[in-house]
Amino acid sequence: MKEEKVFIQSGEIQLEGLLSIQEASSFKGGAIFCQSHPQYGGDMDHPVVATSLEAAFQEGFSTLRFNFRGVGESQGSWGEEIAEREDVKAVANYLYSRLKNGHPALILVGYSFGAWAGLPVAVEDERFKGMVAVAPPLGIYDFGFLKGCGKNKLFIAGDRDFFCPPSLLEKWYRQLDEPKSLAVIPGADHFFLFHTRFLIQPLKEFLRAF
Repeated sequence: MKEEKVFIQSGEIQLEGLLSIQEASSFKGGAIFCQSHPQYGGDMDHPVVATSLEAAFQEGFSTLRFNFRGVGESQGSWGEEIAEREDVKAVANYLYSRLKNGHPALILVGYSFGAWAGLPVAVEDERFKGMVAVAPPLGIYDFGFLKGCGKNKLFIAGDRDFFCPPSLLEKWYRQLDEPKSLAVIPGADHFFLFHTRFLIQPLKEFLRAF
Protein backbone atom coordinates (compact mmCIF):
# COMPACT_ATOMS: atom_id res chain seq x y z
CA MET A 1 0.00 0.00 0.00
CA LYS A 2 1.13 3.53 -0.77
CA GLU A 3 0.47 6.42 1.59
CA GLU A 4 0.26 10.08 0.64
CA LYS A 5 1.28 12.72 3.18
CA VAL A 6 -1.61 15.12 3.76
CA PHE A 7 -2.28 18.10 6.00
CA ILE A 8 -5.72 18.45 7.53
CA GLN A 9 -7.22 21.66 8.85
CA SER A 10 -8.43 21.42 12.45
CA GLY A 11 -9.58 24.82 13.60
CA GLU A 12 -6.64 27.18 13.21
CA ILE A 13 -3.99 24.48 12.91
CA GLN A 14 -3.02 21.74 10.47
CA LEU A 15 -2.59 18.08 11.33
CA GLU A 16 -0.13 15.74 9.66
CA GLY A 17 -1.60 12.56 8.20
CA LEU A 18 -0.91 9.66 5.87
CA LEU A 19 -3.68 8.69 3.46
CA SER A 20 -4.01 5.55 1.35
CA ILE A 21 -6.89 5.35 -1.13
CA GLN A 22 -8.20 1.90 -1.98
CA GLU A 23 -8.76 0.85 -5.57
CA ALA A 24 -12.37 1.29 -6.65
CA SER A 25 -12.82 -2.42 -7.36
CA SER A 26 -11.87 -3.34 -3.78
CA PHE A 27 -13.28 -0.35 -1.89
CA LYS A 28 -15.47 -1.04 1.16
CA GLY A 29 -15.16 2.17 3.16
CA GLY A 30 -12.77 4.41 5.04
CA ALA A 31 -10.89 3.75 8.27
CA ILE A 32 -9.36 6.33 10.62
CA PHE A 33 -6.62 5.41 13.09
CA CYS A 34 -6.06 7.33 16.32
CA GLN A 35 -2.73 7.11 18.12
CA SER A 36 -1.95 6.52 21.79
CA HIS A 37 -1.36 9.34 24.28
CA PRO A 38 0.60 12.27 22.78
CA GLN A 39 2.11 13.16 26.15
CA TYR A 40 3.69 9.72 26.53
CA GLY A 41 5.32 9.25 23.16
CA GLY A 42 2.29 8.20 21.14
CA ASP A 43 2.31 8.90 17.41
CA MET A 44 0.86 7.54 14.19
CA ASP A 45 3.94 5.37 13.55
CA HIS A 46 3.40 3.07 16.51
CA PRO A 47 3.45 -0.62 15.46
CA VAL A 48 -0.11 -1.11 16.76
CA VAL A 49 -1.35 1.63 14.42
CA ALA A 50 0.76 0.42 11.48
CA THR A 51 -0.35 -3.20 11.87
CA SER A 52 -4.02 -2.27 12.22
CA LEU A 53 -3.75 -0.02 9.19
CA GLU A 54 -2.35 -2.76 6.96
CA ALA A 55 -5.08 -5.18 8.04
CA ALA A 56 -7.79 -2.65 7.16
CA PHE A 57 -6.28 -1.89 3.77
CA GLN A 58 -6.10 -5.59 2.96
CA GLU A 59 -9.82 -5.82 3.74
CA GLY A 60 -10.69 -3.09 1.24
CA PHE A 61 -10.63 0.09 3.33
CA SER A 62 -9.03 3.38 2.42
CA THR A 63 -6.98 4.41 5.46
CA LEU A 64 -5.99 7.61 7.20
CA ARG A 65 -3.68 7.80 10.19
CA PHE A 66 -2.70 11.11 11.71
CA ASN A 67 -0.81 12.79 14.51
CA PHE A 68 -2.73 14.71 17.12
CA ARG A 69 -1.88 18.38 17.53
CA GLY A 70 1.66 18.99 18.75
CA VAL A 71 2.94 15.60 17.55
CA GLY A 72 5.30 15.14 14.59
CA GLU A 73 4.52 17.74 11.94
CA SER A 74 1.08 18.52 13.34
CA GLN A 75 0.82 22.12 14.45
CA GLY A 76 -0.36 23.39 17.81
CA SER A 77 0.18 21.93 21.25
CA TRP A 78 -1.41 19.47 23.65
CA GLY A 79 -5.14 20.20 23.85
CA GLU A 80 -5.77 18.94 27.39
CA GLU A 81 -7.70 15.92 25.98
CA ILE A 82 -10.47 18.23 24.69
CA ALA A 83 -9.08 19.62 21.44
CA GLU A 84 -7.95 16.12 20.46
CA ARG A 85 -11.57 15.12 19.91
CA GLU A 86 -11.95 18.11 17.62
CA ASP A 87 -8.95 16.79 15.71
CA VAL A 88 -10.76 13.48 15.21
CA LYS A 89 -13.82 15.29 13.85
CA ALA A 90 -11.66 17.25 11.41
CA VAL A 91 -9.93 14.09 10.22
CA ALA A 92 -13.27 12.34 9.71
CA ASN A 93 -14.55 15.23 7.59
CA TYR A 94 -11.37 15.22 5.56
CA LEU A 95 -11.39 11.49 4.86
CA TYR A 96 -15.08 11.52 3.95
CA SER A 97 -14.43 14.34 1.46
CA ARG A 98 -11.66 12.30 -0.19
CA LEU A 99 -13.78 9.19 -0.65
CA LYS A 100 -15.73 9.60 -3.86
CA ASN A 101 -17.91 6.49 -3.65
CA GLY A 102 -21.33 7.82 -2.73
CA HIS A 103 -21.88 7.49 1.01
CA PRO A 104 -19.02 5.31 2.25
CA ALA A 105 -19.05 3.70 5.67
CA LEU A 106 -16.43 4.96 8.09
CA ILE A 107 -14.69 2.87 10.76
CA LEU A 108 -12.67 4.27 13.65
CA VAL A 109 -9.77 2.37 15.19
CA GLY A 110 -8.41 3.89 18.39
CA TYR A 111 -5.38 2.65 20.29
CA SER A 112 -5.27 3.39 24.03
CA PHE A 113 -5.87 7.14 24.46
CA GLY A 114 -6.89 7.20 20.80
CA ALA A 115 -9.88 5.03 21.66
CA TRP A 116 -11.00 7.44 24.38
CA ALA A 117 -10.55 10.46 22.10
CA GLY A 118 -11.95 8.90 18.94
CA LEU A 119 -14.80 6.59 19.88
CA PRO A 120 -17.12 9.34 21.20
CA VAL A 121 -16.91 10.94 17.76
CA ALA A 122 -17.77 7.62 16.09
CA VAL A 123 -20.72 7.12 18.46
CA GLU A 124 -22.28 10.47 17.54
CA ASP A 125 -21.39 10.68 13.84
CA GLU A 126 -23.82 8.69 11.67
CA ARG A 127 -21.17 8.22 8.99
CA PHE A 128 -19.34 5.80 11.31
CA LYS A 129 -20.76 2.30 11.13
CA GLY A 130 -18.25 0.62 13.41
CA MET A 131 -15.45 1.19 15.88
CA VAL A 132 -12.48 -0.66 17.32
CA ALA A 133 -10.81 0.01 20.66
CA VAL A 134 -7.36 -1.51 21.05
CA ALA A 135 -6.18 -1.54 24.69
CA PRO A 136 -8.84 0.92 25.91
CA PRO A 137 -7.42 2.36 29.17
CA LEU A 138 -10.48 1.61 31.30
CA GLY A 139 -8.46 2.01 34.47
CA ILE A 140 -7.80 5.67 33.65
CA TYR A 141 -10.69 7.02 31.56
CA ASP A 142 -14.46 6.75 31.73
CA PHE A 143 -15.81 4.95 28.66
CA GLY A 144 -19.43 5.31 29.76
CA PHE A 145 -20.26 7.06 26.50
CA LEU A 146 -20.43 3.61 24.84
CA LYS A 147 -23.43 2.46 26.89
CA GLY A 148 -26.46 2.28 24.65
CA CYS A 149 -24.40 2.40 21.46
CA GLY A 150 -25.91 0.07 18.85
CA LYS A 151 -23.07 0.32 16.35
CA ASN A 152 -20.75 -2.60 15.68
CA LYS A 153 -17.90 -2.66 18.22
CA LEU A 154 -14.69 -4.62 18.64
CA PHE A 155 -12.42 -4.52 21.67
CA ILE A 156 -8.91 -5.96 21.69
CA ALA A 157 -6.65 -6.09 24.75
CA GLY A 158 -3.86 -8.12 26.23
CA ASP A 159 -4.34 -10.20 29.35
CA ARG A 160 -1.35 -8.44 30.95
CA ASP A 161 -2.53 -4.89 30.33
CA PHE A 162 -2.13 -2.90 33.55
CA PHE A 163 -4.23 -0.03 32.15
CA CYS A 164 -7.00 -2.34 30.95
CA PRO A 165 -7.18 -5.16 33.49
CA PRO A 166 -8.99 -8.24 32.15
CA SER A 167 -11.43 -8.37 35.08
CA LEU A 168 -12.43 -4.74 34.55
CA LEU A 169 -12.65 -5.21 30.79
CA GLU A 170 -14.92 -8.25 31.02
CA LYS A 171 -17.26 -6.64 33.54
CA TRP A 172 -17.51 -3.45 31.46
CA TYR A 173 -17.92 -5.41 28.22
CA ARG A 174 -20.95 -7.32 29.56
CA GLN A 175 -22.77 -4.01 30.09
CA LEU A 176 -22.47 -2.93 26.46
CA ASP A 177 -25.15 -3.40 23.82
CA GLU A 178 -24.82 -5.71 20.85
CA PRO A 179 -23.35 -5.95 18.28
CA LYS A 180 -20.00 -6.34 19.99
CA SER A 181 -17.00 -8.66 20.09
CA LEU A 182 -13.98 -9.05 22.33
CA ALA A 183 -10.52 -10.47 21.66
CA VAL A 184 -8.09 -10.98 24.55
CA ILE A 185 -4.49 -11.59 23.48
CA PRO A 186 -2.58 -13.96 25.81
CA GLY A 187 0.73 -12.57 27.04
CA ALA A 188 0.22 -9.08 25.60
CA ASP A 189 0.57 -5.94 27.67
CA HIS A 190 -0.63 -2.41 26.88
CA PHE A 191 2.06 -1.86 24.26
CA PHE A 192 1.74 -5.21 22.42
CA LEU A 193 5.50 -5.63 22.23
CA PHE A 194 6.09 -8.85 20.22
CA HIS A 195 2.30 -9.30 19.97
CA THR A 196 1.17 -6.88 17.27
CA ARG A 197 0.66 -9.69 14.75
CA PHE A 198 -2.13 -11.07 16.94
CA LEU A 199 -4.19 -7.96 16.19
CA ILE A 200 -4.59 -8.93 12.54
CA GLN A 201 -7.08 -11.80 12.74
CA PRO A 202 -9.72 -10.17 15.00
CA LEU A 203 -9.46 -6.93 13.04
CA LYS A 204 -9.93 -8.65 9.70
CA GLU A 205 -12.87 -10.71 10.97
CA PHE A 206 -14.53 -7.55 12.25
CA LEU A 207 -13.97 -5.57 9.05
CA ARG A 208 -15.31 -8.34 6.81
CA ALA A 209 -18.78 -7.65 8.22
CA PHE A 210 -18.93 -4.30 6.41
